[in-house]
Amino acid sequence: MITATNCSIGRTSFLEGLAEATTTRVELWWPFAHPDPTEEEIRQVVDALQRHDRQLIALNMFGGDLAAGDRGILHEQDMPAAHLDAIERFHELTGVRRFNLLLGRGGTELTADQERRFGAVARDVVKRFGGVAMVEPISATPDYPVTTVEQAEPLRAHGGLLLDLYHLAVNDAVVLDATAEHVQIADNPGRGAPGSGSLPLQHWIDQLREQGYTGEIAAEWLP
Repeated sequence: MITATNCSIGRTSFLEGLAEATTTRVELWWPFAHPDPTEEEIRQVVDALQRHDRQLIALNMFGGDLAAGDRGILHEQDMPAAHLDAIERFHELTGVRRFNLLLGRGGTELTADQERRFGAVARDVVKRFGGVAMVEPISATPDYPVTTVEQAEPLRAHGGLLLDLYHLAVNDAVVLDATAEHVQIADNPGRGAPGSGSLPLQHWIDQLREQGYTGEIAAEWLP
């Protein structure tokens, strides 16, 4: 069922996740505390991927200080142009073209500024290299505007959908949408591996495949 592994969740460094990943194909959260890494910093990440023989297939864009509770910056500001340059550089070096773009904790209603900024980033990555910015409904964040697939709809006119079945299950809002760009899974409760909780993950993935989903199934659970 699993085709890719998230190497950042629950780790102090993605390097640990790269070493322990059970799949060649991997995804990462943004690996820097700032949006505008240098060429040397980007090369260090790419070199680590190559040393471990890992293919980067998805990457989070800069979302502020996630450890402090940030979930994106688009509620307050445009995405810095230097960050988009860095995203393009990652694509040039690894081929990655799917990017999770968090919206920011600006309240429970999607604002015109958030939609405009999301759309601007999504159009830019398409124009630059045919990439896809994805919106992800998330959980455990009461002042976040997108927690269901339905709430994500306005943004899908600009980009793709990241269907995280763990977050949707926590929100009691599971929708099996085979038009999603990317799928992530973890069990609930606990956000552990399949079988550690009570979610029918294999059944849901089978249904998605039957409905025509051909993309990745990424393991994003706590080690």
